Amino acid sequence: MRLKKTPSSPKVTSSREVSIPETLIRTAILVGLTLAFASVFRFWQPAIKLAQRIAGTSAWQELYSLFHIESGLGREQLILTGIMIACFLLALAVQTVGLLVFERIRKSRV
Repeated sequence: MRLKKTPSSPKVTSSREVSIPETLIRTAILVGLTLAFASVFRFWQPAIKLAQRIAGTSAWQELYSLFHIESGLGREQLILTGIMIACFLLALAVQTVGLLVFERIRKSRV
Protein backbone atom coordinates (compact mmCIF):
# COMPACT_ATOMS: atom_id res chain seq x y z
CA MET A 1 0.00 0.00 0.00
CA ARG A 2 1.40 3.37 -1.01
CA LEU A 3 0.57 6.59 0.65
CA LYS A 4 0.28 9.72 -1.39
CA LYS A 5 2.61 12.49 -0.46
CA THR A 6 0.95 15.81 -0.10
CA PRO A 7 3.03 18.56 -1.61
CA SER A 8 4.31 20.79 1.11
CA SER A 9 3.78 24.45 0.50
CA PRO A 10 6.71 26.69 1.33
CA LYS A 11 6.03 29.06 4.18
CA VAL A 12 6.48 32.66 3.26
CA THR A 13 7.98 34.77 6.03
CA SER A 14 8.38 37.94 4.02
CA SER A 15 5.82 39.70 1.89
CA ARG A 16 8.30 40.31 -0.90
CA GLU A 17 11.72 39.21 -2.07
CA VAL A 18 14.71 41.46 -1.58
CA SER A 19 16.64 42.22 -4.75
CA ILE A 20 20.40 41.97 -5.10
CA PRO A 21 20.92 45.75 -5.40
CA GLU A 22 18.79 46.30 -2.30
CA THR A 23 20.83 43.69 -0.42
CA LEU A 24 24.06 45.42 -1.44
CA ILE A 25 22.70 48.79 -0.31
CA ARG A 26 21.61 47.31 3.03
CA THR A 27 25.05 45.77 3.47
CA ALA A 28 26.80 49.04 2.67
CA ILE A 29 24.57 50.87 5.15
CA LEU A 30 25.28 48.25 7.81
CA VAL A 31 29.05 48.55 7.29
CA GLY A 32 28.81 52.36 7.29
CA LEU A 33 26.81 52.40 10.53
CA THR A 34 29.26 49.98 12.14
CA LEU A 35 32.22 52.18 11.21
CA ALA A 36 30.39 55.31 12.36
CA PHE A 37 29.68 53.76 15.76
CA ALA A 38 33.27 52.50 15.98
CA SER A 39 34.59 56.00 15.30
CA VAL A 40 32.67 57.19 18.36
CA PHE A 41 34.97 54.98 20.47
CA ARG A 42 37.97 56.66 18.88
CA PHE A 43 36.98 60.30 19.23
CA TRP A 44 34.38 60.66 22.01
CA GLN A 45 35.89 60.66 25.49
CA PRO A 46 32.88 59.21 27.41
CA ALA A 47 32.81 56.21 25.05
CA ILE A 48 36.54 55.66 25.60
CA LYS A 49 36.02 55.73 29.36
CA LEU A 50 33.11 53.27 29.05
CA ALA A 51 35.24 50.84 27.05
CA GLN A 52 38.02 51.10 29.64
CA ARG A 53 35.54 50.51 32.48
CA ILE A 54 34.11 47.42 30.74
CA ALA A 55 37.60 46.08 29.98
CA GLY A 56 38.43 46.39 33.68
CA THR A 57 35.54 44.25 34.90
CA SER A 58 36.10 40.78 36.29
CA ALA A 59 33.93 39.27 33.54
CA TRP A 60 36.22 40.77 30.90
CA GLN A 61 39.27 39.51 32.80
CA GLU A 62 37.74 36.04 32.62
CA LEU A 63 37.72 36.34 28.83
CA TYR A 64 41.48 36.82 28.89
CA SER A 65 41.94 33.56 30.74
CA LEU A 66 39.28 31.78 28.66
CA PHE A 67 41.08 32.65 25.41
CA HIS A 68 44.56 32.23 26.98
CA ILE A 69 45.54 35.83 26.29
CA GLU A 70 48.65 36.84 28.16
CA SER A 71 50.20 39.65 26.15
CA GLY A 72 49.25 43.30 26.08
CA LEU A 73 48.76 43.11 22.31
CA GLY A 74 46.34 40.22 22.72
CA ARG A 75 44.38 42.18 25.31
CA GLU A 76 44.14 45.19 23.00
CA GLN A 77 42.99 42.97 20.14
CA LEU A 78 40.27 41.42 22.32
CA ILE A 79 39.09 44.86 23.41
CA LEU A 80 38.98 46.02 19.79
CA THR A 81 37.09 42.88 18.79
CA GLY A 82 34.57 43.49 21.57
CA ILE A 83 34.10 47.10 20.47
CA MET A 84 33.55 46.06 16.85
CA ILE A 85 31.06 43.35 17.78
CA ALA A 86 29.14 45.80 19.97
CA CYS A 87 29.15 48.41 17.18
CA PHE A 88 27.96 45.83 14.65
CA LEU A 89 25.11 44.69 16.89
CA LEU A 90 24.08 48.30 17.53
CA ALA A 91 24.22 49.05 13.79
CA LEU A 92 22.15 45.94 13.07
CA ALA A 93 19.52 47.04 15.59
CA VAL A 94 19.41 50.57 14.14
CA GLN A 95 19.10 49.22 10.61
CA THR A 96 16.34 46.79 11.60
CA VAL A 97 14.34 49.56 13.27
CA GLY A 98 14.92 51.77 10.22
CA LEU A 99 13.69 49.06 7.87
CA LEU A 100 10.58 48.49 9.98
CA VAL A 101 9.81 52.22 9.99
CA PHE A 102 10.44 52.44 6.24
CA GLU A 103 8.15 49.44 5.61
CA ARG A 104 5.41 50.98 7.73
CA ILE A 105 5.68 54.26 5.82
CA ARG A 106 5.57 52.37 2.53
CA LYS A 107 2.44 50.45 3.59
CA SER A 108 0.66 53.60 4.73
CA ARG A 109 1.16 55.25 1.33
CA VAL A 110 -0.43 52.34 -0.52
